[in-house]
Amino acid sequence: MIRRALIALAIAAAPAAPAGAQTLLGEYYSLISPTDMVNSSGVPLRDACAVLQQDRANYHRFGRRDPGDGPDPWFAAPAARAVLGTNCRFAPGNEYVGQYIASGRTRAVWVQVYGSGGFPSYVVVHEGAG
Repeated sequence: MIRRALIALAIAAAPAAPAGAQTLLGEYYSLISPTDMVNSSGVPLRDACAVLQQDRANYHRFGRRDPGDGPDPWFAAPAARAVLGTNCRFAPGNEYVGQYIASGRTRAVWVQVYGSGGFPSYVVVHEGAG
């Protein structure tokens, strides 16, 4: 009886795997340039995550590719690109990259894409040079 209670307690105390655990799907490099800093209607973008979203729209939808833009297999669809505008993070120590982009400066970025089932959930952005 005590043994069963100890086993039940051990099972209850064991950490559960998170539902829909996020894994690194992959990464890409891109050059964020003035072309990426205006939306499809020509309105200037001042939010760094919105600029990243526009960069991928330019790459996939409009064929406007900067020399440093790398391919990715995730952001061809508008729903997937929406993740960039709403759920991007700047890696610790790389917050300045977002500030540079938001101020309109050209910047190389390295983007890690996390998600599950092949669909992106969020991205982590790093300095892309070096």
